[in-house]
Amino acid sequence: MDIRGLRSLVAVAAAGSISRAAEQLHIAQPALSFQIKKMEQELGVALFERTRKGVVPTVAGSRLLGHGIAILNHLDLAFQEVRDAVNEPSGRVALGMSQSMASILTVPLAREVVNRWPKIQFQLIEMNTGHIPEYLAKGDIDLGLTFGKEGNAGTQFTHLLDEDLVFVTSPDQMQSVFGRRADAVTELRFSDLARFRLALPTSVTNLRQRIDEFIRAQKVSLNIVVELNTITQLIDVALAGVASTIIPHASVYSDRHQQTSIVLPIVAPRMRRSVYMCRHASAPVSIAVSLVRDLLIKEVNSMISSGAWPGAFKGIDAASQ
Repeated sequence: MDIRGLRSLVAVAAAGSISRAAEQLHIAQPALSFQIKKMEQELGVALFERTRKGVVPTVAGSRLLGHGIAILNHLDLAFQEVRDAVNEPSGRVALGMSQSMASILTVPLAREVVNRWPKIQFQLIEMNTGHIPEYLAKGDIDLGLTFGKEGNAGTQFTHLLDEDLVFVTSPDQMQSVFGRRADAVTELRFSDLARFRLALPTSVTNLRQRIDEFIRAQKVSLNIVVELNTITQLIDVALAGVASTIIPHASVYSDRHQQTSIVLPIVAPRMRRSVYMCRHASAPVSIAVSLVRDLLIKEVNSMISSGAWPGAFKGIDAASQ
């Protein structure tokens, strides 16, 4: 017995005639008669009594009819709730990411969620990305952005983008290295990094580990004079003329010192680091979480395509995730 059989049962009982019910259901009368007979055979009882005026439910048929109506009402209610959830999604969606990611994504994500889905309780939480798999496992967040795929086996990682790392310095430092040519420099070769005093993240950070990979691959020796553990400290030191730094472009997207800093792409080779979107592999994905996830993918793609976020989008099909 299936839902189609229950709908046929209710239709026949309401119409009092198999032929009239068949017309209402837009199916052939023999097919409808076969469905009723199949249910009667499965149950081992007659569901309808045939009369000269049509059919009427038997005692067993009346009992099944009551259950059938209740089941179909619950099913219709479930369908309606799903439609409502899609049209007006609600519930909490918590997204964890680093400070640099938050600086470029907070405004566009918050704007879209508030305008399109006002019933979603959107939370964007800045955190150390190394803790994201743990927070996902505990259910404290629903989605996360990390710079590596380290985590427990229950975390699902999807390569979202490769973002550019940039060189940040002050006018004085550029003058001291390039002299009168400083104003004409629009990009910095990796080999030229050795000509600057550098402030870099501490060795425990993913960013420093990525920078060290480039240093080893290019076999250069850099003049690292200070190590700091926050992006804000690195920018402040660079702008104060103490040392230049290497940070993600997203970190200076809305930097309060943007007008006084010099931000240059690093080339030969271009420096990038991978960003992964992750979630708990076995946790159910609500409609609200699914919508925010797809919005995140769309916004990242749009920013990279427009050049607002230098990097390479990895071509995720949001609908397939």
